[in-house]
Amino acid sequence: MSLVPVPQIPQYRYTLFFGPELGKALPPISYCVFNVKKRSWKGGIQIVVELTHDQIARACHLLNYEAWLTNVFLSLPEEDRDALCSHARDLLVQSLCQMKLQLALQDGLRQETHCLPSESFVHELDNLLKENTIQIKADILSELDLGEDEDTAV
Repeated sequence: MSLVPVPQIPQYRYTLFFGPELGKALPPISYCVFNVKKRSWKGGIQIVVELTHDQIARACHLLNYEAWLTNVFLSLPEEDRDALCSHARDLLVQSLCQMKLQLALQDGLRQETHCLPSESFVHELDNLLKENTIQIKADILSELDLGEDEDTAV
């Protein structure tokens, strides 16, 4: 008889509710809202995850995002590039917010709707970006329905 390991069931489930949206705060922020449910909770909560535009710019720099996108879009018709570029930026912000939410989930959450302010998990997010560059870009390519090849992967 073989023992098949039972997959680990995540403690939290979350889905993107909406975003990114522009906030009215100074410095300028973008935010996403996620629905979060813990297995032991009867109901879910909403978490607002904020990023300053400086944090997004730093993430773009760490990922070499603009040069990578330019390379990805070289083979596409020029009339498609603007819409895809805008969508790709939204996907990046969603991805950054999701990573920040995952960091908060590792620390545990109370069952109440709240906000992860832009100043939380700044250095941890930078570290995650460095560790997951290839996966982040692959996920964005997948969401854009663009094939991945060795020229566009990194």
